[in-house]
Amino acid sequence: MSLSSIRFIADKITSSSKRQKFINFTLAVSLVSVMLGCMALILSLAILDGFDKKLHESAIKFTSHITITSFNREPLLNYPETVSGIQNQFPEVKAVEPVCEREGLIKSSSLTEGVTIRGIFPEMSISGLESFIIDGKFGFTDSNAREVIIGKRLADKLSAVIGDEITILTMKAKSLFGLPEPKVEKYTITALYNSGMVQYDDILIFIPYGKALKLFDMPAYSASMYQIMLDDIYKAPFLVDSIESFLRYPYFGLTVFNYHGSIFSWIEIQKEPIPIVLGLISIVAVLNIITSLLITIVEKTNTIGILRALGLDNRKILGIFIYKGFSLGLKGTIMGLSLAYIFSYVQKNYGIIRLKGEIYFLDVLPVEIVLEHYIIVASVSLILAVVATLIPAFIAVKVTPLKAMQFK
Repeated sequence: MSLSSIRFIADKITSSSKRQKFINFTLAVSLVSVMLGCMALILSLAILDGFDKKLHESAIKFTSHITITSFNREPLLNYPETVSGIQNQFPEVKAVEPVCEREGLIKSSSLTEGVTIRGIFPEMSISGLESFIIDGKFGFTDSNAREVIIGKRLADKLSAVIGDEITILTMKAKSLFGLPEPKVEKYTITALYNSGMVQYDDILIFIPYGKALKLFDMPAYSASMYQIMLDDIYKAPFLVDSIESFLRYPYFGLTVFNYHGSIFSWIEIQKEPIPIVLGLISIVAVLNIITSLLITIVEKTNTIGILRALGLDNRKILGIFIYKGFSLGLKGTIMGLSLAYIFSYVQKNYGIIRLKGEIYFLDVLPVEIVLEHYIIVASVSLILAVVATLIPAFIAVKVTPLKAMQFK
């Protein structure tokens, strides 16, 4: 018997009639369970991978692979010598950027906010800030210009736009009376950035390096920290101690995993239940397929007996029910993967679902479309669909014409 004949008989066995509505209902439930299971699993993986990728990208671009600071927060002197020394000593280092950084206040006509002020060399920047600029131009007129780049979220809070003047306030480390004194200067907003991470967009602002030295009363050619990028981020935990030993006290190193350990741990914890979720979804889908096919066998026992009497052997009966289970799994899988892809595509390109950045670190639900996920989920779903048909199929094989005639 050809495959087309098996398909014809399988479709006729479960074809709609007034007395077979329940069979069709159970088959529809099985189809929907497979569809929802595949869709839920794909979306879970897409969201977790989206969080993982987005947080890694944003965190690394703003904190670098390794950050070198000092124990006592004193300025690190003679940055040109330090930068060249690190690059010459460690071939794994791709770039080193000196940075001046200090906490302060930023004030507009409507609001005052606490911020972290970072002085940078645009031409040496390895932070990836340029890729996040959404309005204005990355860079400054000169190293002493009173210009500032701030996050879009912070600008919205301050009701400020490009070209507006804002006031920056910091505290002098030393004064005549031994007490810190405020230092106030006005700056013009030249660009806005949006990294998608609230902890940066709300707090971190950028000014020219030379201006930062003067604002913070730091010596020439000094830095608050060095940001180091490696050829492989996963070398950071092993290389940070070597760089510390090379630079010696008071230099102190931290990796991106130290800075954002809680975020990365949170992502890994969220991934751990995935096998359990997959197992539960698979069990539900398998049980639904088994149940629907068993009901079909019970309702169609007489028909199966007639087919056996007409000469259909065990292999053909087995093939009929395996085909039916496989077709259910195939349709449900295609529908589930299609719906998951449509949702992922829309969310990835249009960001229709928003998040509370204060809780989830990001203000838009991130998704990542990974072909490997679709292949794995589709393969597992179809294999389980075939396995689920074996129990009903072997029961159907045991139906003989005599038993079918006696069955009521």
